Amino acid sequence: MPPRESTHLPIGAPLAAALLALAVWLVFRGALDIFFAQEDFRGLAAAAGVLPRHEQLWRYVSVQAFMDVTHPWFGDRPWPYHAAGLGLHALNAGLLFLVLIRYASTPAAFLGAMFFATHPALFTALYWLSARADLMAGIFALLTVLAERRDDRAKWLAVPAFGACLLSKESMLLLPAVLLLMHRGRIDRLRLALLVMSAAWVAYLGVQGGPGVVAAIESPGAAYALGFGAPLLANLLTYVGWTVDMAMVKPGLRFVDAVNPDVHPAAFLALATCLALTFWPALRKRGWLVGLAAYLLLLAPVLPLANHTYRYYLYGPLLAAAFCLAILAESIGGHVTAGARRMSPRTIGVVVIACSLVFAWNGARLVGQMERRSSPLYPGLRGDPIVDRALIAERAIRSLQTADLPRGTSLRFVMRERIAIVARAVRGSGEDMPPREEAYPETNFRVALFDGAGVLALVPAVDSVSFALDLGQPLPGRRYGVYAPTGEVQVFDPVALDSLLRSEWVMQW
Repeated sequence: MPPRESTHLPIGAPLAAALLALAVWLVFRGALDIFFAQEDFRGLAAAAGVLPRHEQLWRYVSVQAFMDVTHPWFGDRPWPYHAAGLGLHALNAGLLFLVLIRYASTPAAFLGAMFFATHPALFTALYWLSARADLMAGIFALLTVLAERRDDRAKWLAVPAFGACLLSKESMLLLPAVLLLMHRGRIDRLRLALLVMSAAWVAYLGVQGGPGVVAAIESPGAAYALGFGAPLLANLLTYVGWTVDMAMVKPGLRFVDAVNPDVHPAAFLALATCLALTFWPALRKRGWLVGLAAYLLLLAPVLPLANHTYRYYLYGPLLAAAFCLAILAESIGGHVTAGARRMSPRTIGVVVIACSLVFAWNGARLVGQMERRSSPLYPGLRGDPIVDRALIAERAIRSLQTADLPRGTSLRFVMRERIAIVARAVRGSGEDMPPREEAYPETNFRVALFDGAGVLALVPAVDSVSFALDLGQPLPGRRYGVYAPTGEVQVFDPVALDSLLRSEWVMQW
């Protein structure tokens, strides 16, 4: 798969980069209005001294180094972090374009980069700050490829770039294998060094994981449990289906991160089409098989995960899918322009612009639907868990920040529906007792605040947080955060809470 002769940037490269950045903003701009959620609070809590710093090498660049650089500037405001995420994604699209123009014409390369930049499957990667690991791993992976393709000493910059890639997210472990495919299996000192780095990182993760790695293999209930049978095939078909079903035309679980049989027919059709296209000599010459293999290699680390099937895991594989689209467009364009009725450059430009506008429109349409979709099971909640928990966390934090809490507060969260059941018992008008297990809205609220780390990080007056199924005994300094499933919190001291239990309006909860 030889690259093009010239390594100079085309004249339209700056314009292409600007258009890609504009498309990223148009599709994912809603992320700028989203609050922190779940693991987002870990970095904020570490910066506030509430939680320890992340000291492991595992994801150190994306977890700790990112916060070390950004927190002094961004503080506790969520929108700058999300703006940085949009910038990282736009940079990835631009770097991908630089890679693609080595193997395809500028219009085809731009089309492939636009496909990646606006793909709706990347919703969570842009709306959830904690998914920055995929964005950062993508940047360093593309820098590795660009450096490795050079023919001077600068190619050795691929070594630190790949190191930063592994320290961002381990899902890019097989990138050196992709580079080998691009060079038809030829190994030189640089590619050997990258292979050694990948193997060493696998060994490090195995040692650091210890019993956790064994548990992931032996325990089906573990978060990262591995399954090499039916789960692997189901994941493969789901990821391939998500890749090609950009319009999300299938009903059912199309907006949910889980194995989705609805897209499996599209996946089978896509795989059959890819197999058929391998018989096209012009496409094989441009690297079609390498692109397909790269897609599978970059997807391979997440395929065995039996309990985690997430769209944002496609971030790396979509880079390879964009490569396949670019060389497919290049081959089709070459076939058309070689015919008797040649297509003019202006016509080609119009076709590319039209396709790009469709990509951007489709991405903006579906991302907006995912952001606004209501939960089909819980009235008042959102269908997407990240958006839902970000809204819950924002309402809870804002309520507490305006509650004038005394310093040293010990905050005990109890859902208001439990308070209503207790109130009926106090008044003798009910015999039901609150359930002894956490209901989904309670779990959802706790996870949204990352087990209270969000409160400790952003509400300095609070010294400790607990999530309770009962009121417990009144203690000095304790306050009760009575919360709605949608996140609104009212704070009561023990005396006020006793009055609440005897009031009339609490019975309406």
